Amino acid sequence: MLTQAQLQKIWLLSDTVLYPEAISFIHNLVEEQDCDPLPASQVSGLLSIAESSNYDELFRFVVHQRDRDWPPSRRDIKTFYTALEEVFSLMRRKRLKDEFHLIAKGQGKSASELRQESDELMALLSREFIQHLVAENGLLTVAAADQRAKQRANERAKQNPNRR
Repeated sequence: MLTQAQLQKIWLLSDTVLYPEAISFIHNLVEEQDCDPLPASQVSGLLSIAESSNYDELFRFVVHQRDRDWPPSRRDIKTFYTALEEVFSLMRRKRLKDEFHLIAKGQGKSASELRQESDELMALLSREFIQHLVAENGLLTVAAADQRAKQRANERAKQNPNRR
Protein backbone atom coordinates (compact mmCIF):
# COMPACT_ATOMS: atom_id res chain seq x y z
CA MET A 1 0.00 0.00 0.00
CA LEU A 2 1.40 3.33 -1.04
CA THR A 3 1.70 6.14 1.47
CA GLN A 4 0.01 9.50 1.16
CA ALA A 5 3.45 11.08 0.71
CA GLN A 6 4.19 8.77 -2.23
CA LEU A 7 0.84 9.56 -3.84
CA GLN A 8 1.37 13.30 -3.45
CA LYS A 9 4.82 12.99 -4.96
CA ILE A 10 3.40 11.08 -7.93
CA TRP A 11 0.80 13.81 -8.51
CA LEU A 12 3.53 16.44 -8.38
CA LEU A 13 5.76 14.40 -10.70
CA SER A 14 2.83 14.01 -13.07
CA ASP A 15 2.49 17.76 -13.49
CA THR A 16 6.14 18.77 -13.38
CA VAL A 17 8.02 15.87 -14.98
CA LEU A 18 5.75 13.35 -16.69
CA TYR A 19 3.59 15.91 -18.49
CA PRO A 20 6.45 17.67 -20.32
CA GLU A 21 8.17 14.33 -20.98
CA ALA A 22 5.01 12.84 -22.49
CA ILE A 23 4.59 15.93 -24.70
CA SER A 24 8.21 15.68 -25.81
CA PHE A 25 7.87 11.92 -26.37
CA ILE A 26 4.93 12.18 -28.78
CA HIS A 27 6.29 15.29 -30.54
CA ASN A 28 9.62 13.54 -31.08
CA LEU A 29 7.86 10.60 -32.72
CA VAL A 30 5.56 12.72 -34.88
CA GLU A 31 7.81 15.62 -35.82
CA GLU A 32 11.34 14.23 -35.70
CA GLN A 33 10.80 10.56 -36.55
CA ASP A 34 7.96 11.39 -38.99
CA CYS A 35 5.49 8.96 -37.41
CA ASP A 36 1.75 9.41 -37.56
CA PRO A 37 -0.02 10.06 -34.27
CA LEU A 38 -1.27 6.89 -32.61
CA PRO A 39 -4.59 5.77 -34.17
CA ALA A 40 -7.78 5.89 -32.11
CA SER A 41 -7.96 2.11 -31.77
CA GLN A 42 -4.50 2.03 -30.19
CA VAL A 43 -5.28 5.00 -27.95
CA SER A 44 -8.41 3.26 -26.73
CA GLY A 45 -6.59 -0.01 -26.03
CA LEU A 46 -3.68 1.69 -24.29
CA LEU A 47 -5.93 3.78 -22.08
CA SER A 48 -8.09 0.79 -21.26
CA ILE A 49 -5.18 -1.41 -20.20
CA ALA A 50 -3.55 1.44 -18.26
CA GLU A 51 -6.73 2.13 -16.29
CA SER A 52 -7.83 -1.40 -15.60
CA SER A 53 -4.70 -3.38 -14.96
CA ASN A 54 -1.63 -3.69 -12.86
CA TYR A 55 1.78 -2.68 -14.12
CA ASP A 56 2.83 -6.16 -15.24
CA GLU A 57 -0.24 -6.42 -17.48
CA LEU A 58 0.38 -2.96 -18.90
CA PHE A 59 4.02 -3.73 -19.60
CA ARG A 60 3.12 -7.06 -21.24
CA PHE A 61 0.63 -5.20 -23.45
CA VAL A 62 3.29 -2.67 -24.50
CA VAL A 63 5.82 -5.43 -25.27
CA HIS A 64 3.18 -7.44 -27.15
CA GLN A 65 2.31 -4.44 -29.31
CA ARG A 66 6.00 -3.72 -29.88
CA ASP A 67 6.67 -7.31 -30.96
CA ARG A 68 3.69 -7.69 -33.28
CA ASP A 69 4.34 -8.10 -36.98
CA TRP A 70 2.79 -4.82 -38.08
CA PRO A 71 2.12 -4.27 -41.80
CA PRO A 72 4.27 -1.56 -43.41
CA SER A 73 1.41 0.94 -43.27
CA ARG A 74 1.28 0.56 -39.46
CA ARG A 75 5.01 0.44 -38.64
CA ASP A 76 4.67 3.72 -36.75
CA ILE A 77 2.74 1.80 -34.08
CA LYS A 78 5.73 -0.51 -33.57
CA THR A 79 8.01 2.55 -33.32
CA PHE A 80 5.66 4.06 -30.72
CA TYR A 81 5.56 0.95 -28.52
CA THR A 82 9.31 0.38 -28.84
CA ALA A 83 9.93 3.90 -27.53
CA LEU A 84 7.27 3.55 -24.81
CA GLU A 85 8.81 0.29 -23.58
CA GLU A 86 12.17 2.05 -23.30
CA VAL A 87 10.64 4.90 -21.28
CA PHE A 88 8.94 2.52 -18.84
CA SER A 89 11.97 0.24 -18.50
CA LEU A 90 14.24 3.17 -17.68
CA MET A 91 11.67 4.58 -15.27
CA ARG A 92 11.47 1.31 -13.37
CA ARG A 93 15.16 0.46 -13.47
CA LYS A 94 16.61 3.82 -12.49
CA ARG A 95 14.27 6.76 -12.11
CA LEU A 96 11.80 5.25 -9.62
CA LYS A 97 14.42 5.01 -6.90
CA ASP A 98 17.34 7.21 -7.97
CA GLU A 99 15.60 10.25 -9.48
CA PHE A 100 12.04 10.21 -8.16
CA HIS A 101 13.03 8.86 -4.71
CA LEU A 102 9.74 7.02 -4.38
CA ILE A 103 11.16 3.85 -2.87
CA ALA A 104 12.59 4.41 0.58
CA LYS A 105 15.79 2.64 1.43
CA GLY A 106 16.30 0.54 4.52
CA GLN A 107 12.71 0.04 5.63
CA GLY A 108 13.26 -3.67 6.23
CA LYS A 109 10.99 -4.76 3.39
CA SER A 110 11.39 -8.13 1.74
CA ALA A 111 12.21 -8.44 -1.96
CA SER A 112 8.60 -9.34 -2.75
CA GLU A 113 7.30 -6.35 -0.79
CA LEU A 114 9.68 -4.04 -2.65
CA ARG A 115 8.60 -5.58 -5.96
CA GLN A 116 4.92 -5.06 -5.09
CA GLU A 117 5.55 -1.45 -4.08
CA SER A 118 7.51 -0.87 -7.28
CA ASP A 119 4.66 -2.37 -9.33
CA GLU A 120 2.10 -0.08 -7.64
CA LEU A 121 4.27 2.98 -8.21
CA MET A 122 4.93 2.09 -11.83
CA ALA A 123 1.22 1.48 -12.45
CA LEU A 124 0.44 5.01 -11.26
CA LEU A 125 3.39 6.68 -12.98
CA SER A 126 2.78 4.93 -16.29
CA ARG A 127 -0.94 5.74 -16.13
CA GLU A 128 -0.15 9.42 -15.61
CA PHE A 129 2.39 9.39 -18.45
CA ILE A 130 -0.06 7.65 -20.79
CA GLN A 131 -2.87 10.08 -19.99
CA HIS A 132 -0.66 13.06 -20.84
CA LEU A 133 0.67 11.35 -23.95
CA VAL A 134 -2.82 10.44 -25.20
CA ALA A 135 -4.09 13.99 -24.70
CA GLU A 136 -1.23 15.44 -26.74
CA ASN A 137 -1.62 12.69 -29.34
CA GLY A 138 -5.22 13.84 -29.76
CA LEU A 139 -4.12 17.43 -30.33
CA LEU A 140 -1.59 16.29 -32.94
CA THR A 141 -4.24 14.16 -34.64
CA VAL A 142 -6.58 17.15 -34.92
CA ALA A 143 -3.77 19.37 -36.19
CA ALA A 144 -2.85 16.80 -38.85
CA ALA A 145 -6.49 16.53 -39.95
CA ASP A 146 -6.74 20.33 -40.17
CA GLN A 147 -3.57 20.45 -42.25
CA ARG A 148 -4.90 17.80 -44.66
CA ALA A 149 -8.20 19.69 -45.00
CA LYS A 150 -6.34 22.93 -45.82
CA GLN A 151 -4.20 21.14 -48.40
CA ARG A 152 -7.30 19.66 -50.06
CA ALA A 153 -8.98 23.07 -50.11
CA ASN A 154 -5.87 24.64 -51.66
CA GLU A 155 -5.70 21.89 -54.30
CA ARG A 156 -9.37 22.40 -55.17
CA ALA A 157 -8.84 26.14 -55.38
CA LYS A 158 -5.92 25.65 -57.79
CA GLN A 159 -7.96 23.28 -59.96
CA ASN A 160 -10.90 25.69 -60.10
CA PRO A 161 -9.44 29.20 -59.85
CA ASN A 162 -12.70 30.91 -60.91
CA ARG A 163 -14.73 29.20 -58.17
CA ARG A 164 -15.13 30.77 -54.80
